Amino acid sequence: MTTPVIFPHADVLARLDVGDFEWLPVEYVDKPAKREALHALLKASEAVHRAAVSTTQVADALRRDQKFVRPGPPSPHLVRLRQQQALARQATNQARQAFIVVADGWVRVFGLTVPARKSLEVFAQDWLNLAFGRKPLHKSPL
Repeated sequence: MTTPVIFPHADVLARLDVGDFEWLPVEYVDKPAKREALHALLKASEAVHRAAVSTTQVADALRRDQKFVRPGPPSPHLVRLRQQQALARQATNQARQAFIVVADGWVRVFGLTVPARKSLEVFAQDWLNLAFGRKPLHKSPL
């Protein structure tokens, strides 16, 4: 599965960045804490998306350029790509960890319960996709 380059909820995030909460259901924005938690969740989701795109792009470049490697020590170009890949993976892991922390706060503020056998990360991403008009990434076991 390829990662789309454009953040799927970019329009929603742009509206929330300027403080436009009028169009959201009342139960999402009836308290300032809920508005802040939702905005933080979308920001963290965007950071995860950006990191995933970066990781995918570096991995594709490395895969493409490693096809024609001659025996012997790697070229400086490949070494640089491997370093970029390591940095991109590290950024992705950090973004995911930050997303999980934000999602935990969001679940508490919204008073939601994460279903058994479903990770907080998957639950939050699926909720965002359902709330803002995209198909969930994972099927619900129910």
